[in-house]
Amino acid sequence: MSFRLFLLCSFVLLGRPQDILPFLQPLRPALFLTVLAVGAMVFGARRQELSAALSTSEAKRYLLFYLIMIVGIPFAYHRRVAFESVFEGYVVNMLFFVLVISQVTSLQRLKSLVWVICLCTVTYSVFGGLLQAEDVRGGRVNLVGRMFDPNDTALLLVSLFPLCLYFLRFDEGLLKRLVAVAAIVGAIAVILQTGSRGGILGFGAVLLILLLMKAGGIGKSYKWLIVVMFVSTLLFFRDTIDVARYLTLTDISSDYNLSSKGGRLELWQAAIDLSFANPITGVGVNCYTWAHYLARAAAGESYLRYHAIHNSYLQISAEMGLIGFGIFMFIIVRSYSTFLRMGRIQVQPETREISEMRALGGFMLLGFMGLLVSGFFLSQGYSLLFTLYFGLAAAVGRLQGSSSVWYSSSQEASLSFAKADRNTRLTEVDVRDTEARIRLTEVKELTAELATDGTGSRAGSAGAPSRH
Repeated sequence: MSFRLFLLCSFVLLGRPQDILPFLQPLRPALFLTVLAVGAMVFGARRQELSAALSTSEAKRYLLFYLIMIVGIPFAYHRRVAFESVFEGYVVNMLFFVLVISQVTSLQRLKSLVWVICLCTVTYSVFGGLLQAEDVRGGRVNLVGRMFDPNDTALLLVSLFPLCLYFLRFDEGLLKRLVAVAAIVGAIAVILQTGSRGGILGFGAVLLILLLMKAGGIGKSYKWLIVVMFVSTLLFFRDTIDVARYLTLTDISSDYNLSSKGGRLELWQAAIDLSFANPITGVGVNCYTWAHYLARAAAGESYLRYHAIHNSYLQISAEMGLIGFGIFMFIIVRSYSTFLRMGRIQVQPETREISEMRALGGFMLLGFMGLLVSGFFLSQGYSLLFTLYFGLAAAVGRLQGSSSVWYSSSQEASLSFAKADRNTRLTEVDVRDTEARIRLTEVKELTAELATDGTGSRAGSAGAPSRH
């Protein structure tokens, strides 16, 4: 029951049906289901599993990251904003992380979560994007609900759609394969129509890694299928894609972000200055906008505007200080290495379970790379997507230490047989070694007796036959 509540909670948090169905918003389904799922786990029969999950090093690092947020509240430039962001906003991320690491305890559960993510992708892209054509403004898709702007929408879909490739790679039923195809095509279509240059760079990174490497065990036939899906989507939606906006990436020197007031280059430099000015606690969670405004006002600047930082990493650095930034980057590096190691599993005998785990590791690595690249251009340091991949890395890290994940019962039996066969062979070697030692001893005794008989025959009668 608690696991089903967790899956429903994941769907609401990632797929956001409340944006498509506005009548759900007053019910606060995301917060309600998150609290309900945590309560079912705490007061259910999984408290021991929760305790074991929280005792892992990955969970301790993430808890420390959250603790630094709390410690920085009294020193924030806007304490009320920081308090609400930590205890009303990011607390959902914290609870979701705990749910992921404590509920994903087997390969089957991991596959169930990936299926829910696939449903989230098709819900948000097809039902929230392609079927909301009236919300296309200024040549850029703006989904209903206004929870995300076009850039955030692109980051969400770039991070999630690679996991849908699992249902193309393995036969999990015709329905799941069709849903996965719809999710991938819908995600690509919406990403292209958002006009997000950060999103298209993240999508390009995912596509490049997918085509040039063997991530997820995708073969040439599947790679050609993905290329055909991409080209077909591009041609079908070519009239609604702002190609000119993407072409500005070829002429970065004239971009307003490099030269204009309020451009990203200036905002990034201001974030670096604030990081070194507040290295311990930062300026407070979600307080960069306020801190940057006050810094410009104190400097006597005439151009005063509230600007977001548009960089997830500098956002963490400025708002949480250099210590929080160091922990954040360490978690990213460890998560990346976990997905990379999982995608390179080499265990014999090669079985479906092992292939599935290796493929899931490769697809998680693709989605994580899309998130890292797109996040470089957006203020999404506290995004639930980072929490999702941090939780997945911690969960699969625990799974890698469990033999029951890698082997089915039949495989365990074959391993037991192999061990028994090895022990039998070692016993046979010991027996042969013992027999050789006995024969050597007999030879030595016989040699000694021959030497004695030879001496006696020379001393006795010449006609007495020797023992030899």
